[in-house]
Amino acid sequence: MQEKLLILGSDFGTISVVKEAHKAGMYVIVSDLMETSPSKQEADEAWLISTTDIDTLVAKSKESGITAMMFGASDFNISNCRIICKQLGLPIYCDNDETWAVARNKRIFKTLCKKVGAPIATDYEFADEELENVAEKIVYPVVVKPCDKSGNRGMSYCNNENELREAYKLARSISDNSIIVERQLEGEEFNVHYVLAEGEARLLYFSSTHHEPGCACNLYSLKNTTSCYLRQYIDEVNESVKRVFKEAGCKEGIVWVDIMRDADGKFYLLEMGYRFGGVMTYRPYAMVSGFNTIKWMLDIARGVKHTVADLPEELNQAYSGCAASYHLFTKHAGIAEVVNGIELLDGKEKEGIFVDMPKRAGSFVREKATMGLIGLYGKDIEDLCSKLLFVNTSLKIKDENGDDLVIVFDDYDGLRVEYNLGIEQFKL
Repeated sequence: MQEKLLILGSDFGTISVVKEAHKAGMYVIVSDLMETSPSKQEADEAWLISTTDIDTLVAKSKESGITAMMFGASDFNISNCRIICKQLGLPIYCDNDETWAVARNKRIFKTLCKKVGAPIATDYEFADEELENVAEKIVYPVVVKPCDKSGNRGMSYCNNENELREAYKLARSISDNSIIVERQLEGEEFNVHYVLAEGEARLLYFSSTHHEPGCACNLYSLKNTTSCYLRQYIDEVNESVKRVFKEAGCKEGIVWVDIMRDADGKFYLLEMGYRFGGVMTYRPYAMVSGFNTIKWMLDIARGVKHTVADLPEELNQAYSGCAASYHLFTKHAGIAEVVNGIELLDGKEKEGIFVDMPKRAGSFVREKATMGLIGLYGKDIEDLCSKLLFVNTSLKIKDENGDDLVIVFDDYDGLRVEYNLGIEQFKL
């Protein structure tokens, strides 16, 4: 009997899951409230059912003989998937509620980091009613953010007491949970990904974040594997991060942390994710390392039990190849009236170009949101820059007024400097 996979949502990464499932001979269904999407077009069947409609999805899954469930880079859809899988008795790697809470709640995560000695920024813990008494005693600058939101939602940077009060109100307006006030770090941000089996974690890849010069620092247009400061991370932080995962109860699947290398030259953990990361660099990274993360996660959904022997070797040397994720952030809100050049990029996966763009021509996009992302592989930094230039030259996205809608990242020299610095650091 043919296996049937249900994917919740048309998020980043779902198109990759559909293609990998087809390689495995599975029948694939995608469900959400989008009339159509690249993932739905690639799938064998599409359901116009909200991923929040648990009862309907459970009933229809039973009726259709669903044997496995997956998702993309979405905490929201994974949370729904966890509920459905438990009701249907299907495998789900993150079935432990307490473990899932660590990944979803920054306050719980920070508490766990303190317990095992993993480095985090100094924070101030107090109840809402205590703000009046502590605001003037806080050392600025600080960051204020809800503990249960992602994507910079409700986050503010504060340099004084008045800004703190306003930032606290903003964070509280979108969350009933704990509000975090912590020392503001200043430096480069990195994403660090691990793969798990039988409770053991192996460092999979280390990537840096880049914004187009002149744009907001948190608009990370390009995230790419890097050797820059990788050796320092391995020597100083890697083992404590693994202790966090073990203490949290992470057993299998993939897990990642966002970290920052502060102006003091040290790394600090920001948050953790127990899912596909929004950067979705996994497909081009498979061309760097040979490890297929999408297949690993799909196997788990199909009931495969990986052992420690199945884990890849831990990353412990400088990269030669490059894997990157190019996020197409919008300059302003508008309708993507013209999207030209996608046809020049589609079908070039063997050449190291991977298109993952849920929004297409006619889509409305918010300011500083993402139209989509382009995965890139290069055998070295020059090859990566060449692929990036090809994308920038080929892809044109304009709004209803004929103005360019997305931010173009073209800091090629910055990428070269970082790449070469990383190589040099491993020679020392």
